[in-house]
Amino acid sequence: MNLKRWTAAVLCAALGLGLSACTLKTPANVMTVDGVQVPAGVYLMYQLNAYTEAESLVEDGAAVQDGQIEGQDAVDWVHEKTVEDLRRWVWIDREFEAQGLKLEGDGLTQAQSQAASNYEATADWYADNGIGAASYETFYLTETKYQMLYEAWAETAHKISLEDAEAYMDEHYVNISSLVLPVSDDEGNQATDEARNQIDTYARELTDALNAGGTLSELAGETVKKACEAVGRTYDEESTLSSLMMTGFASDDSNGYFSEEVVQALRDQDVGYAMLQTELSAPVIYQRVANYADDEEFESMYYVQIENLMKQEQYQQLAAEGSSGYAVEEDASAVKTYAVKNIKEME
Repeated sequence: MNLKRWTAAVLCAALGLGLSACTLKTPANVMTVDGVQVPAGVYLMYQLNAYTEAESLVEDGAAVQDGQIEGQDAVDWVHEKTVEDLRRWVWIDREFEAQGLKLEGDGLTQAQSQAASNYEATADWYADNGIGAASYETFYLTETKYQMLYEAWAETAHKISLEDAEAYMDEHYVNISSLVLPVSDDEGNQATDEARNQIDTYARELTDALNAGGTLSELAGETVKKACEAVGRTYDEESTLSSLMMTGFASDDSNGYFSEEVVQALRDQDVGYAMLQTELSAPVIYQRVANYADDEEFESMYYVQIENLMKQEQYQQLAAEGSSGYAVEEDASAVKTYAVKNIKEME
């Protein structure tokens, strides 16, 4: 134990105060960004955000403390992301003032109320990580300002063409249909080895037919009916097939319902390609399907969402460019005190 800390502990004990009442002071500020001091609570809030994002990106399911993100130690990634977001934090306040925007009156009251509600919902977790209600409110009001900045910019930003929006969706989204073949009867009894082998054969035949030019919506019904017969399960024209099929989008940020292995395998293939997994508890067939049928369907169902996503990315880039030149001076001792390893998981 450090001599000064040991001495403090002895004094606390001697005075009968206990360590909780005689806590060593922690740094009030962690760094300055372009001359603006970053309070510890704000730093910890953005660090916690970065840590949560890292949990979804770390490779091979490792813990953040031990893992990597795109070849970089995840702990270093979290710190760099935190600093990047704190540059943005300073930029938002400056840009908000420069644009003459105001967060006041009912808007301010509503934002403060929502911040208090959000904090209260997980107050113990935030407190365990050194984040008080005031620090969370500072964070929340800044993010509210960012949204106001974005909305004001988006109103005057150029319209995204239909063709560009379609190209964006096709680059970043994969639409996948899947079919799970039944391997148990109506009472839940599992298929015999013989029946399971037969069902696996049906699955391979269907996969071959799909890759020859068929679609799950056209061909799945007959295969499911044969699988139900093999395992002794009732087949209902209206409900059985719909209960075993699913279609959903995977994006750059989320695999949706599907594993990363499946998404990557289909992302590299043309629309119509099908693949089979038989090593699971039941055979599952996946097929890449078109994101949309035609321009009309895209425009009516997806265009507004995709245009908004594209504009958000553009504005994020503007914010990153605006804040990239800000000088950062870190207090090495404070950064060490608030190390990533000290982050507490939500219970």
